[in-house]
Amino acid sequence: MASSFDTGERATKITNEPQFIDTPEHPSAAALHAYLEEKRGTREMPDRADIRPSEIARFMPNIIIAEAVNGGEDFRTRLFGTALVELLGEERTGKLLSEYAEEATAFSSRNPEAVQRRWTYITQKAFFGRKPVFVKVPFAASGRLYLVGHCISAPLTAGGTEPAQTIGALFVSKVDPAGD
Repeated sequence: MASSFDTGERATKITNEPQFIDTPEHPSAAALHAYLEEKRGTREMPDRADIRPSEIARFMPNIIIAEAVNGGEDFRTRLFGTALVELLGEERTGKLLSEYAEEATAFSSRNPEAVQRRWTYITQKAFFGRKPVFVKVPFAASGRLYLVGHCISAPLTAGGTEPAQTIGALFVSKVDPAGD
């Protein structure tokens, strides 16, 4: 059975700077965004209670749900999908973003602080911006781009009107070597 990412090999390098884009390019990121927009309705943000795992079951392995700590200074990971664990090499459910370790199986930064800053920046951008953000992340090995990560991070309320959590996902696609 193919893995959730069907990568064939682990990523060994990533750029440190995420590329923010205006709209999701990956079909699964676009479908998750459409689902969240439907749940949002006329409100500024969807509420966590509106999200039904059974309705997004196909995305669950790629989902991360994080709860704001200290008003969004940090975030505690409430759910870290199995495909994310597989790709990044670390189970992060229950951890603060500030506790994330180096992504040794997927990244070559050898710098846990850079990993923490990247995840925190993307999460805070959605949380404080009060709207979804979309990110492309190139993965490379031996100096060649071979995967692209497509991320979405969106704020959620928790029974009120202020953001309390974020829901995000990472979907990976292979780069067509002929397109280099």
